[in-house]
Amino acid sequence: MNTMTDIKRILGFLLLFTCMIAGASAAGSPAADFYATPETGSALLTVEFTDISAGDASGRAWYFGDGITDPEWTETAPDAGWSARGGHSMVVLSDGSILLMGGLEEDAYTHDVWRSEDSGATWSRVADEPRWGPRLYHSSLLLADGSILIMGGLFWDGEQFYEYNDVWRSTTKGALWTKVADEAAWTARDGLTSLLLHDGSILVMGGWDRIGQKNDVWRSNNNGISWSQISYRADWPPRAYHSSVLLSDGSIVLMGGYVEDDDGWSYYNDVWRSTDNGATWTEMTSDAKWSPRDGHTSVALPDGGILLMGGMNNETRYGDLWHSADFGATWTELTPETGWHARDRHSSVLLPDGSILVAGGWSYAGDDEYTYYNDVWRLETADSTAENPTHIYEAPGSYSVTLRAFNAAGISTITKGDFITVTEPAPAETPAPPATPENEVTPVHTPTPEQSPVVYAPVLLMFAGMIVVWVRKEE
Repeated sequence: MNTMTDIKRILGFLLLFTCMIAGASAAGSPAADFYATPETGSALLTVEFTDISAGDASGRAWYFGDGITDPEWTETAPDAGWSARGGHSMVVLSDGSILLMGGLEEDAYTHDVWRSEDSGATWSRVADEPRWGPRLYHSSLLLADGSILIMGGLFWDGEQFYEYNDVWRSTTKGALWTKVADEAAWTARDGLTSLLLHDGSILVMGGWDRIGQKNDVWRSNNNGISWSQISYRADWPPRAYHSSVLLSDGSIVLMGGYVEDDDGWSYYNDVWRSTDNGATWTEMTSDAKWSPRDGHTSVALPDGGILLMGGMNNETRYGDLWHSADFGATWTELTPETGWHARDRHSSVLLPDGSILVAGGWSYAGDDEYTYYNDVWRLETADSTAENPTHIYEAPGSYSVTLRAFNAAGISTITKGDFITVTEPAPAETPAPPATPENEVTPVHTPTPEQSPVVYAPVLLMFAGMIVVWVRKEE
């Protein structure tokens, strides 16, 4: 037995094991964390933030809690390469790439899949005719394991409309698809919304089937294979072409939409919230400041805010952008015109760096004519993307701060509530008034009888080129 050889083998094994652990840690998604200096002070307060996230983050998005200002959209692709269309869907993969699927172009239903790896600037076709067939007004989402689901939707063959309640899954970033449910328990429909909850389950809400608009809620705990009904009739009225988001606290917000009944068409601008995974709902507002509409999109920001954009009401299309910081209860219009053409049936997604993409859609040109789009626009929402930024708080108040750290393996977000406290600045000291003839006081010395008079007699002496002043006191 060679003891030295055995020791070398053991040390080599330990070194290899350590490298494997370090590699596994580096390959995983980061765990966001940070601190700030100082955390309290008076306005104007300069705060230095330091990222101490575990793992190897390739990028960051900071939200300092004092609001979104001057939103400016940038056109990243005037002609994306895929045909101009609306009613399509998009998802963002864990590596930050984007998939666009299906939709209606001017003369045909589509079922192609396109991918962008540069935030929507350029696109390549991933699948020309996937097995799920042409459709629009479907819903798609990214699962916790990185696979993609597409479900529901509508197709017209020129004579008849077909609604779907099938569920398809791709584990190859959209290249290949497998049917996981031929007929889900919810009725075939289009104009539905779906969300991935924090526990990995999936919700489907509302939509339009052959009977009419729906207000039911369904849930799947096995990636869309089987479904259970959470609510036959949710607290919000039936609707389709609405939007919904999952907020960072796990609550769900549903807003807007359309219903057709005996009284005609109606558009909503109400907002509803659920804190129990869709079982019960609270109306946050029955009349949001944005106009009633459908075909709009909404995005949940990392700091818990919501952005809502675009949509339609009859022949009117919108190109506005609205923000809510209180679960949809109140709204602020950030801009009435975003820069992209007013439209509906577009898609929007949140990128890892906090940017929002809007792609495609259509607008009404009159006389039953529509303009279809294949442009891509981007809005940066983060206050900073630096590793260790500095921020100046101008107004007194308590501010929550959010850090979103990400790499190709995943995303981690942390929010520290009421983290920065800014107080009123100390009042400035009032300076003493300058001396003037009116308020100037000249000191006067009056000798008393007990005091002897003092006489100062200056005598100038010249000595060695110097002037010396000698003061002699005489009594």
